Amino acid sequence: MSLIPAVSNPFLGAFAGGLLYGLAVCTAACVPYIASYIAGVGAGFRKGTVITLIFNSGRIVAYALIGCLVGLFSGLFRLALSDTAISPFQIYSSITFSIVTMIIGVSVLLKLRSPCECNMPNSKTSVARGTTGRFGFDFGAFSLGLSRGLILCPPLVALLIYSLPFSTPIGSVGLAVLFGLGTALSPMLLLGGATGWLLNKAPLLRKWISIGGAGILIVLGIAELINAIIKL
Repeated sequence: MSLIPAVSNPFLGAFAGGLLYGLAVCTAACVPYIASYIAGVGAGFRKGTVITLIFNSGRIVAYALIGCLVGLFSGLFRLALSDTAISPFQIYSSITFSIVTMIIGVSVLLKLRSPCECNMPNSKTSVARGTTGRFGFDFGAFSLGLSRGLILCPPLVALLIYSLPFSTPIGSVGLAVLFGLGTALSPMLLLGGATGWLLNKAPLLRKWISIGGAGILIVLGIAELINAIIKL
């Protein structure tokens, strides 16, 4: 059985389903967080595109982990995959995502106020490097994507149900990863780079744009947290 009835192969169906979902719904849900983060770190087109790729890689890792669990405990998930059973997981995943979003927003704000920024000749470089690890990997973008990916979207739930007959971790992981790759090849990749390019056109406002991006991340996190608590 495939996620898309017109596609007989379940793996191709998972990828095609990800492409379709990523065209509108996934992009609309993720872009506000990606754009705010890109603004917060003062990224340009290239850095904005890389951040979007890292964000999507975090989501794909989350999907792979979920697919692996489904493959390992397929018998249990045959009984557990229902709206009633998934609802608590969705709520606590949303709470986790909101907390991660707020922490990253606060972290960006604190790094903007760091004294070492004033000693750097290029403020753009200092802001962007302040969010990366020792090897240049952006853990902030990855954490956002990973925590966001743990919130199960309806097509992913359907994919998990369809993957149950595979009953092996490899099959379930393959389906989940292909679905994630499909959503990653969406307009959000272009929009992430375009956001960095547009914001980079106002160098005199770079600091205020970064502060605004970090602030929006915090607001988005608070809104997500309130929405999740209401559902408890």
